[in-house]
Amino acid sequence: MITTPITSKGEQARSQLIAAAIAQFGEYGLHATTRDIAGLAGQNIAAIPYYFGSKEDLYLACAQWIADFIGSNFRPHAEAGEALLSQPSPDKTEIRALILRASQNMILLLTQDETVNLSKFISREQLSPSPAYQLIHDQVIAPLHGHLTRLVAAYTGRDPTETDTILHTHALLGEILAFRLGRETILLRTGWTQFDEEKAERIFQVITCHIDLLLNGLSQRS
Repeated sequence: MITTPITSKGEQARSQLIAAAIAQFGEYGLHATTRDIAGLAGQNIAAIPYYFGSKEDLYLACAQWIADFIGSNFRPHAEAGEALLSQPSPDKTEIRALILRASQNMILLLTQDETVNLSKFISREQLSPSPAYQLIHDQVIAPLHGHLTRLVAAYTGRDPTETDTILHTHALLGEILAFRLGRETILLRTGWTQFDEEKAERIFQVITCHIDLLLNGLSQRS
């Protein structure tokens, strides 16, 4: 699990507990035990109520950590997009470049072993949503999904509020997510043993091709 810089013993313990909890919750949901979480973190079980309160509170703390992590990675893309779209006539080449940069960043994150537990946590929440998913959705997923939808709409001349535009954007995101959720399939089909920098670049080139097909195809239909 990717962690943030630690400035105190308490923050270190809290960070270790969150990393362990994301791993355990991603695997077992709320059926994960506080004993196993504390053991994986190398902490006393009493540290969980001390730092978080209940197991449910720890679960929400994990969701907040994930929201903060995603937000810190994609906030620069969103800010650049807002600045571009605020212009009277945004340049289509720049719009495409922003979509590609955001997609490449997603690919790099989703092909790292360090983010597997994070993906498991979010995937479980997608299939069986709890208040934790609403937190992640409201803080980062909905804003980023909307941001990318507006970029696609601006390039293609479509309405960003139309359901079809949202669906097309979601389909694009799904192509990228498939390399995480279908990780074992693509490794077996390609004969790769793991995702590395070279494999991530090859995936990005394929996604780039698909993005151009989508953008040009929708532009012609518009």
